[in-house]
Amino acid sequence: MEKRAQLSVILTNTPGELSKLCDVLKASNVNILAMSIQNAKDSVKELYNMREKTGRRIALAESYRGILKDSSDYSLIRLLVDKPAEAEKALVKANHLLDKDHILVFKLANQPGILGKVAKRIGEANVNIDYIYGSAMEDAKESIFVVHIAESDFDRIKDILKDL
Repeated sequence: MEKRAQLSVILTNTPGELSKLCDVLKASNVNILAMSIQNAKDSVKELYNMREKTGRRIALAESYRGILKDSSDYSLIRLLVDKPAEAEKALVKANHLLDKDHILVFKLANQPGILGKVAKRIGEANVNIDYIYGSAMEDAKESIFVVHIAESDFDRIKDILKDL
């Protein structure tokens, strides 16, 4: 497990925008290690549907429709890169809207149950996982996962996961 920087970039939800972002990083010799792309409109829809199903919807449907309309123009790209400082500088220079946050990166054995074991230990420590993304090739020995938790919990879970 390693604490690393993650860049979150807002892109216009139009064809070719991801390619442009990749070109900016390539020009600075920055390699993407992991990526998550989330369409803002889909996130708002999912939130609306979840709140509807749980009976916790408190805003009027019109409010959600307005947010849906506004959010349909954007996507959120979360990036783990090999050179975050260079990537941040290049993306800012290219006028991309971005934010930097700290995440934990896990390299785990690529076998059934390992991610569940990590999630269970984090949960038993009463730490909430805000989001997670990752992957591995089917025949790879290792997988990589990016985990976002409250930064104040980083040191606490370090000890409980040291043997993984």
